[in-house]
Amino acid sequence: MEFLQLLMLFIAVMLIWFRPANEKLAWCLTIVAWFSVVFMYVGHVSTAILGSMNL
Repeated sequence: MEFLQLLMLFIAVMLIWFRPANEKLAWCLTIVAWFSVVFMYVGHVSTAILGSMNL
């Protein structure tokens, strides 16, 4: 999953570099990649916290 996020950010950078007219698409890719990173981090941390509790 991290590879997909890095690939989306790489594509966003290449879009801004080679086709500045597609800047809006590049920003959308960047925001989607950031939200997926945050979602994966929160999922990992919350699972680790709830997994260590003795229910």
